[in-house]
Amino acid sequence: MPIRHPLHPQSSGTGRFHGLDFLRAAMMLLGVVIHTALVYHEPQIWIYEDPNRTAFAGILVLGIHIFRMPVFFVMAGFFAAMLFNRRGSTGFASHRYDRIVLPLVIGWFVLFPLLSWSISFAYTWSYLPAGDRTLGLAYEKMSLNADFAEAGPMHLWFLYYLVYYYLAFGVLTIILRNFTGPVGGWLRRGFNAFSTGPLRWIRIPILVIATTALMLTMKEPGIDTAESFWPLWHVIFLYGFYFGIGWLVFGDRQIVDRLKEWAWWRFGLGVFLLIVAVIMGIATHFAVDAEGEHSRAIFIVNQVIQATTCWVLILGLTGVAERLFHRENTVVRYFVDASYWIYLMHLPLCFFIPALFRGWDAPGLVKMPVMILLVTAVLLVVYHLAVRGTGLGVLLNGRRYPVWPFTRGQAAEPPPTE
Repeated sequence: MPIRHPLHPQSSGTGRFHGLDFLRAAMMLLGVVIHTALVYHEPQIWIYEDPNRTAFAGILVLGIHIFRMPVFFVMAGFFAAMLFNRRGSTGFASHRYDRIVLPLVIGWFVLFPLLSWSISFAYTWSYLPAGDRTLGLAYEKMSLNADFAEAGPMHLWFLYYLVYYYLAFGVLTIILRNFTGPVGGWLRRGFNAFSTGPLRWIRIPILVIATTALMLTMKEPGIDTAESFWPLWHVIFLYGFYFGIGWLVFGDRQIVDRLKEWAWWRFGLGVFLLIVAVIMGIATHFAVDAEGEHSRAIFIVNQVIQATTCWVLILGLTGVAERLFHRENTVVRYFVDASYWIYLMHLPLCFFIPALFRGWDAPGLVKMPVMILLVTAVLLVVYHLAVRGTGLGVLLNGRRYPVWPFTRGQAAEPPPTE
């Protein structure tokens, strides 16, 4: 039976949120866009680069980087709270172990060698004379070593951080429920006042101020990237704030319906702010690199703009997604199911496939979207044939699905948090 959450009053209406489910999946799929686009970034900042690069790749990467992980962690917090509410602390821990910890551990030991080999192949392929390039020759000359001593979490860092958040918010919830008397109720009523109550008009300023304070701890403009298993605590606290807001929002789910009102206006404002944030981000990078007189002030303004952009976009995207996907769509549901697999496995292919097409003399602005589509298509085919109806599908999606046709079949829907 569901356990009453101290910040989440039990109610009916905890069915699947199709729009939020889609939004969470979309943020994962944008990882393919970012990591493929980096190959075509001008100037080069990635491990491997294509000779045909484009400045638009950098704009695209910066724009997505500003909002992608904040949106994802808000969605992750929301669905984690839903799962805790439905299954209780023991069921929650067991479910997250199966869906997050096991894919993290198993995936890392599989993906790190694959990533090392794909990078080695990409460099070997680029150095081979164009007329002599064959897969067999590249395999003979490439290195098959994988130096685990210098390994980092790769793109799986978000799973690593999610484990921290599940532990922290799960334990905090248990404490509030069992040891603090009415405190949980006070907190819930206080949050409701800001989310849908009389103080809702100042929720954006409060969120922006709190987020900006956390973002001022960053070493680089925007949000620092996790590159080590050693936790970056300032990054954990920032994304934890986003996760915590999502966790709390589940306790006042009326806000999701209310965000459907004026959703397109919020989304449009968010897109406008994103354009401003990208321009400001580029200017800030130049100012910080030059270590100019006003670089710190410019850095602060940049962090304020990015924090504001994120929250306006989160509210706008939430409302728009729930308006567009208020009922199940078979094709969208398929991509939602596949998104976890695609994100976990995409990074090696983001080097391997662009390297194969290195000799294609086309503008980077053309090659980049083609490579993004190819990487996604290959992973979709593998998902459909080797994951969706197998034990891997059980590990990632909670059950085996029919592999043909592209539907979910007649079997019962899994719980919304699966």
